[in-house]
Amino acid sequence: MKIKRLLFLICLMTVWSLGFGQNERPAVEGRGVWMHPGDFGKSEQDVDRAFQQLKKCHINLAIVLIKGTNGALFWKSSKFASAIAPGYENFDLLAALSKCARKYGIRLHAWLCDFTEGKDAPAVRAHPEWLMRNPQGEVTTDEKATAGQNYSDLWMCPAQRPGYTDQWLLPLIEDIVRNYPVDGIHHDYVRYSSIAPDSFCFCDYCLENYLKANHFYYANRPETEIPVKNYFIRPETNWLLDFTIKPKAWDRMSRPEKADFLLNGKSINRADLDYFFYATKNDMITRFVREAWERVFSINPDIEFSAAVWKNPMLNGRFLGQRWTDFAPWVDVVMPMNYREFFQGSFEEYLVYLEDMIRAQKEWCAGKSHLYIGIDASYIYNEEKEPWDRTLGWLRSRKAGLEADKNFEALLEKNLKILERFASPRSSALRSSGEAFLKGKERPEELARLIQDFLSDPPAGFYPEEKLLKVVAVVRKARAEGMVIFASSQLTQKKLWPALERAFAAPAELPHVVQPLENKLSIQTLRALKKQTSR
Repeated sequence: MKIKRLLFLICLMTVWSLGFGQNERPAVEGRGVWMHPGDFGKSEQDVDRAFQQLKKCHINLAIVLIKGTNGALFWKSSKFASAIAPGYENFDLLAALSKCARKYGIRLHAWLCDFTEGKDAPAVRAHPEWLMRNPQGEVTTDEKATAGQNYSDLWMCPAQRPGYTDQWLLPLIEDIVRNYPVDGIHHDYVRYSSIAPDSFCFCDYCLENYLKANHFYYANRPETEIPVKNYFIRPETNWLLDFTIKPKAWDRMSRPEKADFLLNGKSINRADLDYFFYATKNDMITRFVREAWERVFSINPDIEFSAAVWKNPMLNGRFLGQRWTDFAPWVDVVMPMNYREFFQGSFEEYLVYLEDMIRAQKEWCAGKSHLYIGIDASYIYNEEKEPWDRTLGWLRSRKAGLEADKNFEALLEKNLKILERFASPRSSALRSSGEAFLKGKERPEELARLIQDFLSDPPAGFYPEEKLLKVVAVVRKARAEGMVIFASSQLTQKKLWPALERAFAAPAELPHVVQPLENKLSIQTLRALKKQTSR
């Protein structure tokens, strides 16, 4: 048996050295959709109907949320029963998803919002010390997102050990892969909070860990200070000669003082300590992604990983601790969220920027992960929705003034003109209500209600299919390996499933050769090795 394994390893490394066997995945376009529990109902029949729609549209990957941003779980976990979402105690959504995915031949990735929890979540109630904290000791929900609106999500510290990562999140992932035949685990919110990048995390653990992780002092002589020795002419070159950075008064400093030192302090001749602050955060996220892969690999080496990431790993590393080029080797498919929301300019400008961004992402991914582009079915329709949103805003605030009234009348008349294209009873009712309002015969509350109802269930064509098809065409023009659309609910609400059926009607074979995974022993090869040596 040992000889057999040794021969297999020799053959494997020979094949590797020749550059073959690195890209097990066939050259088939990835066609995915992000989906939420509300898209399925609460019966296996409801789930089956949803998968029928996916199959009709030639979707080959369903990414379904099973751990929400509030920490709620959508599977019948015996180990984490207290976190099961209300209403799902008696319906195992993940079991139904797994069954239907196999029935229709669609890959299923279990989607987790990794480092977020709700204020009443069991993990938060049991371990408030796991929360990220800013220099004042506040949590993320104490931050303002916009004027008058607090940030909504609680973020858990990825660095603390023991802590949320190893005592909650990693065991959650193990629970899934041990008990459900999913095809993959999907990382989302695999980062630090974006609400105040320079303010998190300064929990008690992190304050000490930033010093320890970068070896800013000697643990066996913690009180010893070794000053910079000015030997070389250029001050920055003197980093080569060992010195310590931990202030002598560190233990007497307050949390805000420590945070200020780590963000604004200097090591040699400039305020550069923030570099180590950001680098350590990136390392903590990469460590988690690697450990998740290792744990799952030991249970089922066929499980793959995917990750929803923000589009630019260089900026991500500075602001989010998510330099996904670092953790890409432990992710089969990277899915940058190239949503229009994160670009500036018109829709046509977005198409130009999107193509350019995809080409950059291909360079970042090369040799590390496969690349599926995340696109949205929401913000690409800003032009269609924004005038109605402004109309609703005026009706709800009822701005005073003759000029404001004239501007509003012009806006409403322009919107009502659009309705002429849609011969539906609801369009006619809305137009009649709008005209009555302009004549002073309709209350603003009633018109606002009709507009909101109309936007929630618009007639087919109100959101032009061509815009979504143009985005899909750009992804293909840039020669990405696949795409994932956010989200199923938007496709339903905007009546866009027929557009997707058209977009994916052609065979899924890619018209170009997929770049093989290079520069590392690929995940697929490791899986083959694991299977062989475990026999």
